[in-house]
Amino acid sequence: MRMIGYFRVPPVRGATFDGPLADKLTAAGCQALHHDACYALAVHKPGLEAAIASARPGDLLVVPSLHAFAAHIVDLLQVMGKLQAAGVYLMSLSEGVDTRMPGSFFPVCAQLLQFNDQTRMVRTAEEKIVRLGRPRPAPAEAATDEPASEAVAEAPPEA
Repeated sequence: MRMIGYFRVPPVRGATFDGPLADKLTAAGCQALHHDACYALAVHKPGLEAAIASARPGDLLVVPSLHAFAAHIVDLLQVMGKLQAAGVYLMSLSEGVDTRMPGSFFPVCAQLLQFNDQTRMVRTAEEKIVRLGRPRPAPAEAATDEPASEAVAEAPPEA
């Protein structure tokens, strides 16, 4: 098992690749280090892609913290899916996450990603209902004696 280090550095004055994050990963036993200079929501991370590509099944990707690894929860979950598919484990030094342990972090991430996808579908459906209005029920032809030209009062939407 090889230990591969990865971290993100924001492109700000004074932030360097050979600073304390690199030292922390080297002290943890990482044989190779990969990094990216990117803003918080950067999508393209060649350093992370290189780290995952260089890893073999059973290797360990070590990060100083989840924050220095991913920009937001969805980003974290997507990368976790890639790691699991590649058979690569993740260790976060600050949070104590180690996916080699029983009851691993991978299944939790998979469930959270599925939840996020389902939430997106629900929001899309809700937005459509708000935009187009609630579907009206089909009129009952012989159910009432009221003339068809009168407007039917609609019940207020439920919360």
